Amino acid sequence: MNFDLYIFDLDGTLIDTSQDLTNAVNDVLTHYKIETMEKERIIGYVGDGIKRLVERCINGHKVKINEAVSLFKVMYGKRLVETTKPYPGIVKMLRRLEGKVKTVLSNKSYPFTKEILDRLDLSRYFSIIIGGDTFEKKKPHPDAVDYVLKETGILRNASVIIGDGKNDMLAARNAGIASVYVTYGFGRLEQLGDIRPDFIVHSPEELAQILCANEDICEY
Repeated sequence: MNFDLYIFDLDGTLIDTSQDLTNAVNDVLTHYKIETMEKERIIGYVGDGIKRLVERCINGHKVKINEAVSLFKVMYGKRLVETTKPYPGIVKMLRRLEGKVKTVLSNKSYPFTKEILDRLDLSRYFSIIIGGDTFEKKKPHPDAVDYVLKETGILRNASVIIGDGKNDMLAARNAGIASVYVTYGFGRLEQLGDIRPDFIVHSPEELAQILCANEDICEY
């Protein structure tokens, strides 16, 4: 793959936020005296933004959703990088792609997205950072991708989205650009249904090898 623009999802693609998200959700559930959940179940609810995550976790309980969302933001804000870190090989890959335009497109709220990237010293690798509240519509709507293409002036056929979720692959399809699905993140391949990514990779190391395959500076 030899693209000029790389649009990365965040959670489950660049960084592993699973334990901090789990702990924050369980903080909320404990507050409302609701039974806590295992990490695998909670992570299965990630990908559509904070409100949908909280809604899914308190489904069936008489809790005011806006109040629970506000509480989650407080709890998660305390835990942002307790255990969160880049997947192995990700930082090295970003350094080796120095000559390429790289952006982050997440459905996580922008303040959390930016703060996590800042605290992990990753923001410097990205020219544009977009959160789930940056535009009116989140992924899989193509608005954010169209904005990035306009801002960078890079053609659609020279651009690719890399992500671990169905929304990432749909955003790529809706925007008419290439896609790379990573199986090591939070999503599951079977959730894609009839969606066919252009590429599928199974580890961060494999992702780095593929993205850097055509670049002399990217010998991995």
